[in-house]
Amino acid sequence: MANVWSFAGTSAATHEVDPVSRIEGHLGVKVVTDADGLILDANAHGNLWRGFENFLLGRAANDAITFVQRICGVCPVPHGMTSTYAVDNVFGYSRGHITFETDSNGYGVPAKAVLIRNLVLSTEFLMSSITHFYHLAAPSYIQGPAMPPWTPYFGNDNYHPALLSTAHGSGAIPSATSASAMVPDAGPDCQLWDAIIISYVRALKIRRLTFEAGALFAGRMPMTSCFVAGGVTTDGTEDLTAKCNKFIEIIRTVGEFIVQEYVPIALVLGVLYPSFDNANNTSASLAPATSAVGFGAGLGRFLSWGAFPATGTTTSAGLTLPGGYYDKWAASGWTAATKGQIFSKFVDPAATGFCVPSNLTEDIKNARYGKYVGDTSSYISSGFAAYPGNITRTQPQRSNGYSYIKAPRWGGNACEVGPFARLVVAGLYPVDGAKISSLPNGYAKFTTDQAGTALNLALLADTIVTGLTNAAVTLSIPTLVTAVSNWVCGLRGGLSTMDRLRGRALESFVLVQAMVGTITTNNAGVISWANDGWAHQLKGITDNTAGSTWAAKAIPLGTGIHGWGATEAPRGALMHQLTISNGKIDAYQCIVPTTWNASPKDTAGNHGAIEKAMLGAVFHTGAAYGKTITSQNGTTSISTVGGVEVLRIAQSFDPCIACAVH
Repeated sequence: MANVWSFAGTSAATHEVDPVSRIEGHLGVKVVTDADGLILDANAHGNLWRGFENFLLGRAANDAITFVQRICGVCPVPHGMTSTYAVDNVFGYSRGHITFETDSNGYGVPAKAVLIRNLVLSTEFLMSSITHFYHLAAPSYIQGPAMPPWTPYFGNDNYHPALLSTAHGSGAIPSATSASAMVPDAGPDCQLWDAIIISYVRALKIRRLTFEAGALFAGRMPMTSCFVAGGVTTDGTEDLTAKCNKFIEIIRTVGEFIVQEYVPIALVLGVLYPSFDNANNTSASLAPATSAVGFGAGLGRFLSWGAFPATGTTTSAGLTLPGGYYDKWAASGWTAATKGQIFSKFVDPAATGFCVPSNLTEDIKNARYGKYVGDTSSYISSGFAAYPGNITRTQPQRSNGYSYIKAPRWGGNACEVGPFARLVVAGLYPVDGAKISSLPNGYAKFTTDQAGTALNLALLADTIVTGLTNAAVTLSIPTLVTAVSNWVCGLRGGLSTMDRLRGRALESFVLVQAMVGTITTNNAGVISWANDGWAHQLKGITDNTAGSTWAAKAIPLGTGIHGWGATEAPRGALMHQLTISNGKIDAYQCIVPTTWNASPKDTAGNHGAIEKAMLGAVFHTGAAYGKTITSQNGTTSISTVGGVEVLRIAQSFDPCIACAVH
């Protein structure tokens, strides 16, 4: 299916939103609208080029692990991890793009190294997701003072009435309540705006704690010094018990914040901004209910390389976050969740045909790059797309295209990557309108009935002000609590801006349990932890010998040795392609998450994920108003909410332009 909506507009106008604020780097979006403000087309553009790939040429392969972490100050750890996997691959530690525990064939790294790598990378995930929601995305939904980070500053009509600083910023904030309250310092008289601002401030501390936890094993954060081909730099003779205990203590604090504040607030936003949520969660459907789409729906096509390998020496060793591909509109896809599946899907072309060289290309038709003279024969098909592993030098060409971001494609298709994509690929988040609470993944903690829910919506009631307006109906506190409870208990998956924000929050809930233990709660929201996370597994390994964290292999002396590493970054699928000769880099190419999400149109004119997500939304600068659009199956009346649509949709992807224009 090419489009979620079809429509014909007249008197088209072009609007430039540049820069898109509160993201990493400089992104602009140019949208074309019809006379009624419906977005007909969108061009997303990154506005500079940095050249990291070129100045890696000629350096020692292990040096890349340090250099690539400087691609971005927010997500250096995933670059370091991915580069380590790539060097593992060309040095002979790994057959594929992710390195598991050493097997009987000699491929892999020690178990302690696998776990330490997971712990360091996962702390980066928690840091990034919490930072994104509270400090980069939420200010577009919760009004603050007319100063950074609430710039650009939008008028009252762009926010839900309960989230206006002018109306709710002066409410009393009691100093003490029970520890199980959603926001510890918010009492019965506290208002929703107050509660979220308190949580916003607490998120600053929680973000710092993730770095403290990661640094226990990384040496420092965010630019780590622990990754190296063959394992980690941790002294194998060190007893890691004390570090593991401290890590568990810190991350349990982070986990309590995720369960009691982050996830509930992310869920509540969907109630307050229905146009940005999917149709099954709103009273005014944006599209047929079976489509389950809203503003920001996007491609409906998802890709993940997979991440966080479990210990184990057999092909059944699994990934916490599987790799795979899913297309909602074709209702088809595949998942690689074990070492054996990864090999067949990504490495062995005879087994499935999914191997990367035959499927992965980057298109430069509308990107500001040209063909390096030594690589001109590497371009395939139309002459604008090439397998990244065949490119030796990135050649900028300012006169070409409209963005310094290339257009990656898998099997010729644009894909969305990121936390939302990972949950969809793993079967943990439905995009067909099915109830989330029906899934066996622990989300019932947030979607059971009010009497038994761990979220405990009676506590949430303390944060909601009397007279909250929802869908033009003034509701008392009891009525509103019932409405929110019913909405959360009936939460369904779909395609929308809010689904993307929820996906990031719920993934954090999944991941913190993988790190330090499975969560159980009672009806008062009090959390208990099992001792089954990676940190506990690491603490249980008693091998404290020199070889327990790193395995030595001779650097191969051949020429033209090509390999690749790939894993998941907080923002999505991340891959590094590497070719070496005698241990030195001949070619290096990075295919990063925002390259996928913010890609320009390809040779066939297909949009990237962010561009596609803009289509069908409304660009408007005035007050909320009603509008009629034509969907695939008829005409549906919808309500829109002001003039920040482009920012909200783009921000939901958490773009990192510094990475995308590497």
